[in-house]
Amino acid sequence: MLRIALIDDHEIFRVGLRALLGSARDVEIVAEASDAASAIKIIRDHQPNLVILDYSMPGLTGLEVMQTIRERYSGVRVILLTASRSEAVVSEALAKGVQAVVMKQDASDELLQAIRHIDKQDAYLSKSVAALSERHDNLASLTQREKQVLRMVAQGYRNREIAESLHISLKTVDTHRTNLMRKLNLHSLVELVDLANKTGFVDSTI
Repeated sequence: MLRIALIDDHEIFRVGLRALLGSARDVEIVAEASDAASAIKIIRDHQPNLVILDYSMPGLTGLEVMQTIRERYSGVRVILLTASRSEAVVSEALAKGVQAVVMKQDASDELLQAIRHIDKQDAYLSKSVAALSERHDNLASLTQREKQVLRMVAQGYRNREIAESLHISLKTVDTHRTNLMRKLNLHSLVELVDLANKTGFVDSTI
């Protein structure tokens, strides 16, 4: 029997998780918590095998809670739930050792798949998370100059303004924009701006 703790600050979301997991065999929800302090306490008191953990909570973030879990209860596995579509969030989670990441917006079977993989000691990324991770890698692979051009394009600067600000030629700006669309598999300036805004790239430190 897989013993699960649910940690999410939204009661309605936890109700939905209880209903979903109630239909799964060999799964038991042993405890719930709505904040970081309570999360650590229920893990200590109930000793679950698996924690389903929300990324965004009052107080500590889900990743900070996960680090505490790893330090104190190394045998407990973690599935991180996130509503954020930021590639940076996903990348940070994977870098810190989360075994599975699932979007809250994903279909319920994605979470059940994650639970089954984690129970077998396998890592798991839902399809939408895997796509975000790939896009983050693509953005991170850009040269420093390409990142500068991308930010300025997304902020609405015209080619001439970019050229003057970066002290490069208009032809060089065009070359960078062409390379950006090729590397990011995009086909128009609109798609390029949309990607930069949706991913939070303009304000990120990538």
